Amino acid sequence: MPPCPFDLVRDTPFGSYTASAERLTGGMVNYVWRVANTSGDTVIVKYAEDAIATDADIKFSVERMDFEARGLSLFNLQGQLTSLGRDLVTTPSVRVPKLLYYDRTVPFLVLEDVGVHQGFEQWFTGGARAEDLDFVCAKVGEWIAHLHGFGYSNRERLEEHFTNTPARELLNGLMFDMTARDIERHTDFEDRRELARRVMQMKEEVRQTGSPTLLFGDMWPGSILYDEASRVVNVLDFEFMDIGLVYGDIGHFVAHLLPLHFLRDPSYDPNRDPCPHSVVAFLSAYKRTMAAYPDAYRAVMEDAVRHSTVFMGIEIARDVMTGNWCRCKQSSHKKDEPLTCECGDILLKLARTYIYNPKDSLFNILI
Repeated sequence: MPPCPFDLVRDTPFGSYTASAERLTGGMVNYVWRVANTSGDTVIVKYAEDAIATDADIKFSVERMDFEARGLSLFNLQGQLTSLGRDLVTTPSVRVPKLLYYDRTVPFLVLEDVGVHQGFEQWFTGGARAEDLDFVCAKVGEWIAHLHGFGYSNRERLEEHFTNTPARELLNGLMFDMTARDIERHTDFEDRRELARRVMQMKEEVRQTGSPTLLFGDMWPGSILYDEASRVVNVLDFEFMDIGLVYGDIGHFVAHLLPLHFLRDPSYDPNRDPCPHSVVAFLSAYKRTMAAYPDAYRAVMEDAVRHSTVFMGIEIARDVMTGNWCRCKQSSHKKDEPLTCECGDILLKLARTYIYNPKDSLFNILI
């Protein structure tokens, strides 16, 4: 069991924040609370154990909190990364919460509270206007492009702060090793051994090739909160920041955007029309912003389309085989079991196509 958040903040400048505590959900990795003082002021408390909060069997070093603190410090010009962070171009309408306190011996963080907002996935699929979806996705694309452009130019200075071995080991296990294993067991794939081989081939290829840059590392719906009133995109959860290849941000985000459209629109079949407006908005904004970093663009694009294509197929296959992205709400479906409904058939068809790296990949927008 995690500690009480009041105990965590007791001997800190936030020791008076004991009037109330609300456990927050949305993320999977850490324990997070919104705590308040008697005046109604609130902050966010985030605590890490040596496994992810939603599954004690999946180990993840608490060193991840160091990377989160560094990432927040980089964006908010704090501490030893102040001079380096000045070269990072900010994106209008995108906000990163401030780091207010960090105790790495526990470990836990106290963060600025960006407010109560609907989770990105719920907002996306629950009636958000198309123009707002495009706005948010374009802003995320712009923000990531500035991060990648900056990271490529400053990689040597960044490596000592952001070489994130714990995150790499966790993601390699979840995205490649476990997916290959599950594909080999999944009888819907007649060519499952070849597909599993290609998953592991991708793991080896991205380990050895490409032009690394600074990555956010975990761009998915749980990392975004959109404030509709102020039209501000809040980006959260920096513990996966790493030096790596851009597919880890681009392919990862689209692997969530596309299934979100699948949930949002009952008539949408990604095998017929694989590039919804929000995906176009995200990729187009990324490409447009990267034009300001021509050296980085030329270097990272050499492999970005192929890597993002195959990785999206791998991630969608993994999600379907662990029971995600069902829009028909099949009553017999159990959590963590593969989808057996039409949703699974549609998405696994797309996943298989993309693992084989089709020439007409939606990521061709980038080049």
